[in-house]
Amino acid sequence: MRKTLLFLTSLLLLIASCTQDELGGIKNPEQATNQSNKIRWYGVKLSNDPQTRGVAEGAKLWNQNAGIYIKFLNTPSDPQMLETVKQIASEWEDYAGIKFHFVDQSKDTPVRIAFDWNGNDWLTWSYTGTDAKYERAQSQPTAVLAGVDYLTEEELRSDVLRLFGQILGLEYEQRHQEWSQNGYWRSESQLRSYWENQFDGMNMDWDEIREYVFVPFTEANALHLFATDEIDELSIMVWPYYNRQQTTKLLANYELSDGDKEFIAELYPPAVLELPTTIQEAWVDAGYFVWTDSTKTALRITPLGEQQSYLPDVCDGEQLTSAESMFVPLVKQSRLRKAPMFNTCNITNFSFMFYNNGVLTEIPLYDTSNGTDFNYMFSRCYSLSTIPLLDTSNGTDFSGMFDSCSSLTSIPYLNTSNGINFQGMFGICSSLTSIPCLDTSNGTDFSDMFFYCSSLTSIPCLDTSNGTNFSSIFSNCSSLTSIPHLDTSNGTNFGYMFSRCYSLTTIPHLDTSNGTDFSYMFSDCSSLLAIPLLDTSNGTDFYFIFTRCYSLTSIPHFDTANGTGFMGMFCECRSLTSIPLLDTSNGTNFSLMFYKCSSLTTMPQLDLSNAINTDDMFTGTPFV
Repeated sequence: MRKTLLFLTSLLLLIASCTQDELGGIKNPEQATNQSNKIRWYGVKLSNDPQTRGVAEGAKLWNQNAGIYIKFLNTPSDPQMLETVKQIASEWEDYAGIKFHFVDQSKDTPVRIAFDWNGNDWLTWSYTGTDAKYERAQSQPTAVLAGVDYLTEEELRSDVLRLFGQILGLEYEQRHQEWSQNGYWRSESQLRSYWENQFDGMNMDWDEIREYVFVPFTEANALHLFATDEIDELSIMVWPYYNRQQTTKLLANYELSDGDKEFIAELYPPAVLELPTTIQEAWVDAGYFVWTDSTKTALRITPLGEQQSYLPDVCDGEQLTSAESMFVPLVKQSRLRKAPMFNTCNITNFSFMFYNNGVLTEIPLYDTSNGTDFNYMFSRCYSLSTIPLLDTSNGTDFSGMFDSCSSLTSIPYLNTSNGINFQGMFGICSSLTSIPCLDTSNGTDFSDMFFYCSSLTSIPCLDTSNGTNFSSIFSNCSSLTSIPHLDTSNGTNFGYMFSRCYSLTTIPHLDTSNGTDFSYMFSDCSSLLAIPLLDTSNGTDFYFIFTRCYSLTSIPHFDTANGTGFMGMFCECRSLTSIPLLDTSNGTNFSLMFYKCSSLTTMPQLDLSNAINTDDMFTGTPFV
């Protein structure tokens, strides 16, 4: 059927008539808390019949070229909820030619979202469209999401989609002119009685509810009305009902309907992207890139290109098979802030693609489905805070992929099931607070994987059954409080494995039976209280293995028969009171072995027959 577009002035949800205190919460917060699970401005149930929909007021639409700038005023109990809300809201962007720009709390924004504001966990509301600009105080919300801690996944999803529909300028479907004429209400008196009973004592009377939710939206009460001919029962903007006292149909939706998608695209028409037709025209002829060889399958940026903050998007690129070092600056520090879009569908090698692009802040969603090599792809992209969800299902080499991405706070789920090399994958990601669960079952090299991830407090369980190199895997993870069980049965190199893990108090049992290098393994683990029994029968290098383990009072017996290097082994273990019997018959270097072990009371007999260096071996101990 023909649709007439209607741009709505959706509700202020009691904003015009309520005080700021009433919006921030309720006048009877104790009563509201008791009713959290009884009433919500948005209920949830399924509905069935499809149709088309739309109500909106053109005067409240945003400038779609500028987009909508949004910040969160507070953080819910689960901080991950912020990313969840963004992800759900982004579904509107798939159909509307406008973007949501989420910024930090220090920025001034027209839209400000709060969670359970002033204790309100039952009323989810928003200003409609640009009405948000009338609330000028940056400390006050223009939209509130309530009750997110107890909502189901479906309820949360529908609440967020509906809320952002309001932010975009959409009205509730119940305000469509046809709604009251289609038999949805049993009677206005029953509807009124129901709501007045639900909101008894909360300073919300029927006249307010009716005005902002149920009064039909017409040319008479809108500056510029856009509407479809028919109502849409499947619209996300249907005010949910699940009580027959109110309505003859049970209406509650969890997804954007086809009508929602069509209507929002009419209100905010997606831009028709006019891109240069070829890389040759937009990049090479302009002097920004050069072809690396006559086959024209790879490009390298030029000094002119690396000085551009933005490079033009292009529509081709399918001829490219490699992006290796494509954007690596040659002369000066790159000024590129936003990576350009191009066709990457046939590229297999993404290694070093954006290496050392220190001011880069935005990466588009590239097609990486054929990529096998991702090593150092984003290394030294110091300003990147987010990474798009990339298809890495064919990747084998992830070494250094995010090395030195020091502003990165989270990583999306990556399919690493074919990954072999994870060396330094997250090295020096000092702001990273969590790691998604990764399939590392084929990995062999885990060295430096989380090196200097100083904000990480936990590590997901990893399948390391094929791993051989674990050197420095957790080195300098200074906030790490626990380690999951790891299969290290094939490991040979454990050097620096937990070095400078200052917050670790315990270590899980590790199979180190094939290990040869144990140097610095627990160095500077100053909070470590105990060491598990390790099989070190093949170990040759024990240099500084326990140095500065200030809290250790004892060491289990372990096999050092093949050890040659014992330099600094217990250096500055100032709480250690005894040493187990060690086989040092093959040792050559014993310098600093017990340096400043001031609490030692006994010393076992050591075989120093092959010793070459014993400098300061007992300095600072009672045995000097």
